[in-house]
Amino acid sequence: MFFIKNITQNQKVIRFIRGVLLLSATAILMRSVSVYFNLYLREKLGTDGVGLFTLIGSVYGFAVTFATSSINLASTRLVSECLGVGSDKAVRESMKKCIIYSLSFGISASVILMLFSYPIGAGLLGDVRTVASLRLLALTLPCIALTSAMNGYFTAVRRVGKNAAVQICEQAVRIGSTVFLLSFFVPADLEKACLCVVAGGCVSDLLAFLYSLFMYLRDMKKHIGNDGKCEEDQGKKLISIAVPTALSSYLRSGLVTAEHLLIPWGLRKQGNSREQALKIYGIMQAMALPIVMFPYALLTPFCTLLVPEISGRRASGDTDGIERTTASAFGFVLIFGIGAAGIMSCFSYELGSVIYGDLEAAHYIKLIAPLIPVMYLDTVTDSILKGMDEQLYTMRINIADAFMSVLIVYLLVPRIGIYGYIFELFFCEIVNASFSVWKLVSIVRFRAEIVYRGLFPLISIILSTSLSKLIFGFFVIGRPGVLSLTVHIGFTAALYLAILMLLELIIKPKKEKSMIL
Repeated sequence: MFFIKNITQNQKVIRFIRGVLLLSATAILMRSVSVYFNLYLREKLGTDGVGLFTLIGSVYGFAVTFATSSINLASTRLVSECLGVGSDKAVRESMKKCIIYSLSFGISASVILMLFSYPIGAGLLGDVRTVASLRLLALTLPCIALTSAMNGYFTAVRRVGKNAAVQICEQAVRIGSTVFLLSFFVPADLEKACLCVVAGGCVSDLLAFLYSLFMYLRDMKKHIGNDGKCEEDQGKKLISIAVPTALSSYLRSGLVTAEHLLIPWGLRKQGNSREQALKIYGIMQAMALPIVMFPYALLTPFCTLLVPEISGRRASGDTDGIERTTASAFGFVLIFGIGAAGIMSCFSYELGSVIYGDLEAAHYIKLIAPLIPVMYLDTVTDSILKGMDEQLYTMRINIADAFMSVLIVYLLVPRIGIYGYIFELFFCEIVNASFSVWKLVSIVRFRAEIVYRGLFPLISIILSTSLSKLIFGFFVIGRPGVLSLTVHIGFTAALYLAILMLLELIIKPKKEKSMIL
């Protein structure tokens, strides 16, 4: 019995790690392509054009939040719990309700955005050039909602390869369509240029939905055998998970949208012209932050798979497994986050210079980089809390975070410019992460050891970046290139891991249980 149990647990470990690696590789590819695609858009639209497009995206983000209404989390939770009790009937019933739910909200969001596109564009954004783009984006919302429900299903059944395939196809079509439209039509003004970019995204969203639907219908044939037990009404369960979280998401997304609209407003209040305000906003949002968040591509799959992993263990009453997984997740994210922060901070000039040829973007990268470990720790903590059915707590904290963000941006950006926004990022993220970690420690009894787990990586990254700079300083003269920067960062990362091993942080004592499971 013990031998069989060990085999089962090893299979779970392999499946979990394989899923994380596959999604991580996909995410890295997507982030890399996205960074260079943003660079292409900057050349075509200009920095102020990228800022305008980012403003359109902030409103569209709220519309997507309403269209999806937390269906991804709900479908992941429902299906993983149904699989935990071995009921194919419950899986089918759950997904049927999820499809109806997502379609209802997707159509509603589409109609609302279509009807109010002019008041939003001309009044809220203060630029009529955004109206046509908003109307076109409204057409994609039902497809996005349904795709979100199906992606939640694929996450729950651990068939992450299908999610990865959808992401790759979607990104490839988005870039190909956008490049074709911008090259073929050669838009003469910024409004038409933004419309071409939006149209490329719409084509990719539609094809991603069709591809997801095809794979979902094929995969659901695997759940036609065992009926199992379906004691709980899946519709009520869906509402209890999705609706409270969705209501909180609406409020938070609305506040985030307001925050992003206030940044250019505050910059103009400080004395910048509209074009200059959009330029500064575009550099921060479309250039600096994507680079800072690039390592997040490795963490996102880990967090995504943590939700069904913790949820399944909770359903089966595996308290020890939850504690081990939580402790391992904390150790991993601190090692990863501190290393990423050190590398970003150390090579901010090279990253800004090589990728964008812009020292202003490099300056912002250096300022934001120290926040990376806190951001990553907060993300992992929220994922574990969602798996523990504490999604409402995380949403309350996130809403409070959003309220503080809006207030700080409103008060500080008109006075000290973009540095008021940077201060808001640090202050709100630290407060958010502190409350989330406190809640997690109170419900999951594990030893966080944040000081111990944070001190050794900090020492290691300081040593590795210093040695790396010293060694490569003799070989790289003048402006760095892509190859030299890649080798430089790769060497630093390898040196960081080697020092950690010497400090016996990665190589655990033999009695300590293995990571994740």
